[in-house]
Amino acid sequence: MEEEGNVDEGDVFLAFAQGPSPPRGPLQRALDKAFFIFLALFLTLMLLEAAYKLLWLLPWAKFGDWLLWTPQKEEELEL
Repeated sequence: MEEEGNVDEGDVFLAFAQGPSPPRGPLQRALDKAFFIFLALFLTLMLLEAAYKLLWLLPWAKFGDWLLWTPQKEEELEL
């Protein structure tokens, strides 16, 4: 198999050997922060939606009876 072009293996890593990137300005940092906040909120909403769809499939009537358990019903059971 012939390689395409005259690229040495060492040349591939030259893109990573340019040194550290210059510091970002305040506007870029603010945009980065806004983007990450948006990303976190978006992923949280997607996770909550998925959990809601999964929990909706459960038989909630059984849980409703358990959650609405009253002391009066407990007294009836003891008799």
